[in-house]
Order: sequence, then C-alpha cells, then structure tokens
Amino acid sequence: MRATRVFTVLAAVAAIGVACGNDTTGIPTGVEIFVANLNGANERPTPVTTTATGRAVITVLGNLVSWKVDVTGIDSTTVGHIHKGVADSTGSPIVTFTVTASGLNFTGTVATGSATVADSVLTLMRAQRAYVNIHTKKNGGGEIRGQTVKQ
Repeated sequence: MRATRVFTVLAAVAAIGVACGNDTTGIPTGVEIFVANLNGANERPTPVTTTATGRAVITVLGNLVSWKVDVTGIDSTTVGHIHKGVADSTGSPIVTFTVTASGLNFTGTVATGSATVADSVLTLMRAQRAYVNIHTKKNGGGEIRGQTVKQ
C-alpha cells in the first residue's frame, strides 16, 4: 500500500513537470495581459469629478477574455463594460461585466468574469482602441474609465 502511494505521488510530480515544461512562470504560452487604469478624468465626452479610481486586469487566451476590476472609493456601481473606442472618444460596449453591487465609498473587487469574444474585440484591444468603463447610479454614462494597454 505504501509503495502505491509513493508511486502515485511520483507520477503526479512527473505529470506536473511534463505539463510545465520549461515554463518557469506558470503562465501558459499565448496568454496576453492588458491593464486599464480607471479614473473620472478619462471619461468622455465630459470628464467626471470623482475621487473613485480603479484598475482592470484583463487576460486573453485564444478567444477567452477574463477580467478582474478593483476600485477604490466608488459609490453604487451598476454595470461595467469594455467599450470600443480610442482615448478621446466614446464607443459602444463590446463586453459587459456583471458588477458587484456596492454602497457608498466602496473599495474592493467590483467585477470578475470571463467570456468568449469575437476576433474583432481582440483586434480592438491590441490596437488600444478599447477601454474599460465602470458605471454608477450617479454617473450612468460612466464614472471611471481607462484604455486597455497590453503589458
């Protein structure tokens, strides 16, 4: 029985080693990482005066896009999106986030999730023609926003 357990452990270690190969970072080959730093001054067409800020980290593997959006000091979030558009323009949503309902002066993770997207979404993100926008009850058009930038 003890030999079986030892063999099982060694087989598991060998399998993990083969799966990892020469990848010392643990990040799968082909993963792209994008970041968006969110604030009210980036909102368009009119900047928003707010103390809220945020950071979205978006990972892409194939056509699977995953996100995590952390915010500081935001009030009453309603929805979030990745929108089509360059820094000085507005555009339509291309990916919708379900956000955690927040109260006054919320700090923490407001959105996590993933979706399979069309190649056109990835093309926009890679060209810095996409932005993340978090909407609130007070600022339904968006309270904090930031362009996606590939890391």
